[in-house]
Amino acid sequence: MLNIEIYPLEKVVIDGIPVYLGMEQAAVEAAIGKGKLAGKRYYYYDSDMAIDYDENKKVEFIEFLGGIDGSLRPVIYGVSAFDTPADDLVDLLRQKNDGEIDDTERGYSFSFLNISVGIYREIRLSDVKEMIEEMKANGISTENNADIAKDMRRANHWATIGIGVAGYYR
Repeated sequence: MLNIEIYPLEKVVIDGIPVYLGMEQAAVEAAIGKGKLAGKRYYYYDSDMAIDYDENKKVEFIEFLGGIDGSLRPVIYGVSAFDTPADDLVDLLRQKNDGEIDDTERGYSFSFLNISVGIYREIRLSDVKEMIEEMKANGISTENNADIAKDMRRANHWATIGIGVAGYYR
């Protein structure tokens, strides 16, 4: 497993190899190889990481996409971004951000504007609880339900984490 550390507003380090925000695409490719282009994004490590380059071919945004079930385990401020409970990571990032946060997506995502960090998930705990109530109302058993267990796991962890250049989320 790769050792990955995220340093907001600066870089990610992958097994000791830094990829800096603002780094030229050619230098990134020399360091970690060529990514697979899809749209305007370049994907790396079996599509568990993506890099967006600006119009000058410099790194503008780096995102880890695998979540709790992915193969990469990026660490930010000393904790695993995907293994840490969702609320705990929000609290840590809120503290480190020390300022304005965009939370307009009601818990599905947060953008920490001072540190240019964004996190996202497809489902919240309240969504799972609502689904359980609907199932019960329709006479569907919720005990030992694999779908509920999977959704609870996804709701309790973030699916993606990304860092951008200063002002990326503004």
